[in-house]
Amino acid sequence: MFIGKIGVHSYLNTVIRNHAGADRNTAFTNRNRLSVRQDCFTSGSAQSEWESGIYRPDGRNMRPIGSFEYTQVLPDERLKAELLPPSERASYTEKDALLNQYLKQYRIEGRIELSSSAQNSTEIVRVILPDQVCEDELESFRQKLNEEGLGTEIDWRGVDADFVQMRTGFFNVERLEMKADYLASRYAVLKDRIQNQYTGDQQLLEMEKLEQIYAETKEELADSYAGSIGDFYESLGQTGVSEDMKTSVLAMVDKKAAAYEEYLAQTDIYAETDVSSDQWLKQDDAYMAARLRESFAVSAGEKEELEPANPELAGRVPYDTKDILFAGTYAKSLSEQLKRPEMIWNTREKDSALGTFLAARESSAQKEIEEADVSGRLAEMLHHVWKPFMEKFMDALDGSLDENRALAEKKPWISGLIRTSHIDRRQVYASYQNSFR
Repeated sequence: MFIGKIGVHSYLNTVIRNHAGADRNTAFTNRNRLSVRQDCFTSGSAQSEWESGIYRPDGRNMRPIGSFEYTQVLPDERLKAELLPPSERASYTEKDALLNQYLKQYRIEGRIELSSSAQNSTEIVRVILPDQVCEDELESFRQKLNEEGLGTEIDWRGVDADFVQMRTGFFNVERLEMKADYLASRYAVLKDRIQNQYTGDQQLLEMEKLEQIYAETKEELADSYAGSIGDFYESLGQTGVSEDMKTSVLAMVDKKAAAYEEYLAQTDIYAETDVSSDQWLKQDDAYMAARLRESFAVSAGEKEELEPANPELAGRVPYDTKDILFAGTYAKSLSEQLKRPEMIWNTREKDSALGTFLAARESSAQKEIEEADVSGRLAEMLHHVWKPFMEKFMDALDGSLDENRALAEKKPWISGLIRTSHIDRRQVYASYQNSFR
């Protein structure tokens, strides 16, 4: 049933009547009349076109635009893959080593000048993704390596390239130990190769290169951790923690390197490769370092408790490996809460309830620290960060409330629907203290 409209008969009705064949003189007369306000009520299943004022095209003149075909495109799995640096990859297989050596053929020397890049050499450049190398071409290259080997020179350029992304922070703190193991195992394998392959001045020269790369990479790893995790704890009032953490990361890497060196001196990790036709793998230090890590991890004689290689660090290393790893993940958890406080606490709740909530979170955090079995020094430091963290957490909540206030000033009608007043910290701390009584 159609129910008519409330409105004004205007010039539109006149035009519709005119198109419907109404008398031109009548249309002219009606057009100059004053509009009359009137309410119309029509009961029935139909309404004339001129009364509704709705344009109704002639269906006989309508034509389809055309046919469309849709093709579903499945997502490319390669685009989903996380692009990890060598130091964060869980495995490094024979095929990975072969592909890496294959792609090295197309390395170029280049530099970046302002917004452009320049090539230093005249070699042919081939831009290719690993997935684009066909199996036949790869197999042909493998046969070539079996015949010619990799040569006696150490690929220092390749070593440098593998160490370009050794920084760690909140974005990858879970992989800190993986990075430390990667660096330490590469160092141990290269040192073993230099000592067995070279003599005299050449050996000294190669060892100097290795020590320089190792020291610079280790420093980068430690500085990045101290600059993110350490500085975060410093911002919570723990003065000196950043430098202590840097010292501890340096000692952790040295400790792992010493463990790998000792294990390598007692274990022949090349034995498996001896029975393979791919003897060039023995010259691939990245591949042999991966085998060293695997063998070391499953060995019953794992030497995790070795003292740091530098005796001077032995008596003054603030935190051990377990401490450093836990401190990193704990800092990341607190940092994420400060970035998105509204995901943790609803400001529409009473402020006294926030105090009770924070007390419960502190008790839970202390239990987590105890179960982690970290050193007393770290446990004490983490205990002292909680109250400064509470202040920063409430600062972050106030920041979101400031945004609410700004929104309410632009849209006054919304002021009664959102909170704009800051957290009452007296209520928070009162209920916080009562929770421990």
